[in-house]
Amino acid sequence: MKNIVVALAALFAFLAASAVTRADASREGIEDMMAKAEIAALVNNWGFYRDQERWGELSSVFHPGGTISISWYDGPHEGFVEASRMIAANGSALLKHQFGVPSIRVEGTRAVSEVNVVIMVRSSAPAGTVDTTSHARFLDLLERRDGSWKIQKRVAVYEKDRIDPVDMPALPAAAFEGLDEFPKELRFLAANMKKAGIELSKTVVLDKSPEAATLYEEGDAWLGGA
Repeated sequence: MKNIVVALAALFAFLAASAVTRADASREGIEDMMAKAEIAALVNNWGFYRDQERWGELSSVFHPGGTISISWYDGPHEGFVEASRMIAANGSALLKHQFGVPSIRVEGTRAVSEVNVVIMVRSSAPAGTVDTTSHARFLDLLERRDGSWKIQKRVAVYEKDRIDPVDMPALPAAAFEGLDEFPKELRFLAANMKKAGIELSKTVVLDKSPEAATLYEEGDAWLGGA
């Protein structure tokens, strides 16, 4: 009888411990899902705020000291917001971002998000209006501070781009001049930027480049607390 009592006590202890473990796992799972949902909304809102020229809200998705590195800018997010405001005020181009569903990894109060983005720019050229379409990915390092997730660092990784005529049957030969000086991943975007007086950033990250590999290593280190 004593052995049976001991065995039952051990069984009950095991079941109780299992229930606690399942509860903890369930709670962690819910917290993970909530974090990913908040981060996904943040990533999507960045594009919405930028395209709608809502500058204060655009700045709010970054932590103080947060940075952004894209085709034409590399530095503090405050400078990016101000430069974007000036470009928008010029009225020479219409910009639109389309995001996919982000892939998000969360470790405690840190996260890494990667999302596909299509960047569409309509601008005026000497021969007419053109659409430049760039395919890229945004890789974000995020952190939760004071209960809110925000971006600490965003880097764009460029994959490919193209240019299409809007109000003419075909692009003139001049549209393809000087492309060789730019990386193939964003040559049309870079050429159009140059025509508008905007230089391609020296820190631009291209798909499958050593810089892209380093960026992914940095993301892993960020999750690890480095």
